[in-house]
Order: sequence, then structure tokens, then C-alpha cells
Amino acid sequence: MSVKFRPMPWLTGIVAIMLVILISLGMWQYQRLQWKTDLLAEVEASVTAPPLTSLDDLERAIKEGDPVDFRRIAFVSSPTAGEPVYAVYRTQQGGIYWDLFQRYGGIYGRYDTVIEAEKPGGDARSPANIVADVLVGYVREDHPMGRVEAWSKSKPNLEKNRWFKFNQTDDWGDSQTRLSHYIEIEEVLPFNTADRGASAAEDLPVRRPSIRNNHRDYMLTWFSFAFLLLIFYGLIHCRAGRLTW
Repeated sequence: MSVKFRPMPWLTGIVAIMLVILISLGMWQYQRLQWKTDLLAEVEASVTAPPLTSLDDLERAIKEGDPVDFRRIAFVSSPTAGEPVYAVYRTQQGGIYWDLFQRYGGIYGRYDTVIEAEKPGGDARSPANIVADVLVGYVREDHPMGRVEAWSKSKPNLEKNRWFKFNQTDDWGDSQTRLSHYIEIEEVLPFNTADRGASAAEDLPVRRPSIRNNHRDYMLTWFSFAFLLLIFYGLIHCRAGRLTW
């Protein structure tokens, strides 16, 4: 059987460009699928790992590259002397709030206590330093801003202590501070219960973030479009008598 094919130049050019685009989108979603799968595996390893029991353990885990996002932790510490409390902007139910960050050695802790502004655009109230001895919570990883986010994100006001992202300008500490991680503090225990820290961290519920992973479906969708495009391309040539066998 012999096949005779006389392609239409203009249609072939258009289809070739569209195929490149569709296949590129499918490969991009394949790469995103690999990245998301690895991310979910890291999060699962972190949330199911035994709780950390000190800031030194956390620093060591970060240095060794162990997954720590959403990992439970309990540690004995007092706020670093002379360090201010930073107020980071967020919105909730139409109001403007500030999450409070207090430095503990080389790590910052974020309290679930929030301070509401007097009015939209108003200054954050100046909270007194929060003194605690045993802190229990979750380690969080704060990813750096991309170019678009850095360009569009509101700029901080240092005089009014108004920030719009955790450590937005790297002004919260020196080069020795691990500024990419912080702790969501869920419970504060008095010093005389320090031995309860580990058990309190064990009692914290495992927190799994809701991360969708639909990239396999997206990948198959783009590749299906590319396959259908080839079928339509062949049918058009068949109806025009340019593809025969």
C-alpha cells in the first residue's frame, strides 16, 4: 500500500506551531506533577516525623535539608532580649489584622493572637514583648517572593511596623538568622511544666495542608488536544484529496 500526501503549506505551518505549544504545555504540567508529588511526599514525611524538642534540633534539621514544614515542635526559650515584636498584615472577614512575630534565637515565632487595627490603613498597635518559657507549635517554611509578587506586594513601613509578608525585606535579623522558617505557636506553657513540652507537641494534631495535585489531568488534557489536532489535520487533508492510500 502506497500513501500519497500533499500537505497544505499554510495549514501545516499553523498546526506545527500549535503542536509545539500544546506539547510544551503538556511537558510543563508533567514537570509540575513531578514537583508537586515530591512536595507532597516531603510534607507527609515532615508531619508524621517525631516532634522536634529544641531550636537546636530545628536548626540542625534545616541545615541537613530535612523536611520541616508543618512539623511539630516544643522548645524552652525566652524572647531574644531587646528584639521588637513585628506585626505582619493580613485580612480576614473584611478586617485588617497583624500577626505577631517574636524572635527566639535564630527563629521567629508567630502567635495565633492577632491585633486589629483601629481602621483600614491604620497603624498596628505596639504590643509588649511576649515572655514565655515553653512554646509548642508547628514549624513553617516561608518561601521567598517571586519577581511579580515582590513588584505587586505592598511595601513595608518600618516606622509604623507595618509588614506585608514574613521578613519582607530581610531586616528582621542578621545573616546568621534562618529567616526562611518560623514557628506557629499554638500553646504556651509555664517553665515548671518544661518536661511536658515533648508530650504537648505529641498531643498536637497532625496538620496536613490541603494541596491539590491535578497536574496529571492537566498534562493528559494538553496531550489529548495535540492528538486531536493531528487527527483533524489528517481528516482535512483526506477530504481535500491530499491524503490517500
